[in-house]
Amino acid sequence: MKSKSFEVELPYPWETLLMILSEPEKTLPFFPYFEKFEGNMVKFKVPRFIFNFGYEFELDVGIGKDEIIYTFTGERGILTVRFKMKGNRLKVTASWAGFGETFMGKPLENFAKGIAEAIKEFCSSMACPVVKFSGNEGEVEHVTPKTAPALIKRIAVELGKDFILEGWAEDGTYLAVMVRDGNLKELNVKHGMKESLIEADIPIMELGSEPFEGLPLDKRFKIKARKL
Repeated sequence: MKSKSFEVELPYPWETLLMILSEPEKTLPFFPYFEKFEGNMVKFKVPRFIFNFGYEFELDVGIGKDEIIYTFTGERGILTVRFKMKGNRLKVTASWAGFGETFMGKPLENFAKGIAEAIKEFCSSMACPVVKFSGNEGEVEHVTPKTAPALIKRIAVELGKDFILEGWAEDGTYLAVMVRDGNLKELNVKHGMKESLIEADIPIMELGSEPFEGLPLDKRFKIKARKL
């Protein structure tokens, strides 16, 4: 068996991590090498690898004390992803037992690192106190350059990698965000006679405060979101 691990700081309750990982259909699309998830079958594809790693796997989720394990069982082997909390740190270990183990070091390293960083961002967005969202509607208070990325990631947890988010403030300010394939593509803010339209191509897992600087967003918004 070949294994690689990566750790991130995760100063959030175990319940937050459990809420994220107990719904793999929402989190898997943001894992490295993800291709599709249908029913209980998952497909990953590793580019430039010695063999085609595009086989389907059956997913099983195991939950223990301070630990969650995703087990992907396929024809060529078993891929295991272990999430272990220790204090305020999350350790993600990706292991492959099967064909081509010798060559799996780098893909497993990238896999563990990408998963750990994505889960950290999702937990941060779920813990953001200004965002309340359920179903397709919610509220967000005091949108700032710091909280705006958390808002978008929070919607991604619910709706996936392709969606439109719209918001309306009491003073008439309108906010629209379009995300496609996990990337922020368009940000539109209208306030009175002024309109700001920003086109971008930023992975939402890497989204920072820069696109939101100087925009009139520091107010309460009623929000709606829908899948594309």
